[in-house]
Amino acid sequence: MPAREGNGRRAAVSDPLLIKALAHPMRPRILGLLDERVASPRELSDELGAPLQNVSYHVGELTKLGLIKLVRTTPRRGAIEHHYTAVAAPYVSTEAWGELPPIVRRRMTAAGLAEMFKQINKAAAGGGFVADDTHLSRTRLVLDAQGRKALAKELEATMRRVHRIHEQARQRLGTNREAEQRMSLVILPFDDAAVPNDETTVRPSRRHTAPRASRGQAHRSTPVKRTH
Repeated sequence: MPAREGNGRRAAVSDPLLIKALAHPMRPRILGLLDERVASPRELSDELGAPLQNVSYHVGELTKLGLIKLVRTTPRRGAIEHHYTAVAAPYVSTEAWGELPPIVRRRMTAAGLAEMFKQINKAAAGGGFVADDTHLSRTRLVLDAQGRKALAKELEATMRRVHRIHEQARQRLGTNREAEQRMSLVILPFDDAAVPNDETTVRPSRRHTAPRASRGQAHRSTPVKRTH
């Protein structure tokens, strides 16, 4: 199932050349860092722990693809520093994902997961899971081919509703940045790597935690839905 991420501004990726361009592990990471944020290649280089020359090259390629844009320049020690932000968070359509070679899928998935769990760990360390409406669950499923298709269809419908809620909230907020309550949602179905040896049938199980919020705490939190 294709990985999708972003803040509601989504751009479908269907061109094979564009998909291959995003297959480089550094580019999805750069896009993740520039989502609703402005940064220069130098700043990105420091965060990624990668050579500035390499980061600058990939920033240039992402700019050519129209996925990021230059928003300002700043004089810095006799040179000009360029600052970029993401134009839209790309997602790979189900059809395009199905046509990708396995090695490309693995690279794109690995890059996405690395940024995702980095964000989750930061949120956990900063109290991002203590509000009443945060969510963490794990569901083990045993499905057949028909069940997998039904699950995929249900998740697609859920994400459409999520993005509709997001867009409605953006319209209500307008330019009122102080009223924003930033949250992230992760839906992560995947194939189990190991089959239980002690039973022939795995019963569906569900583990869920939703800690209570501290009194007076703002709900700037990160809900996480993990399903497998």
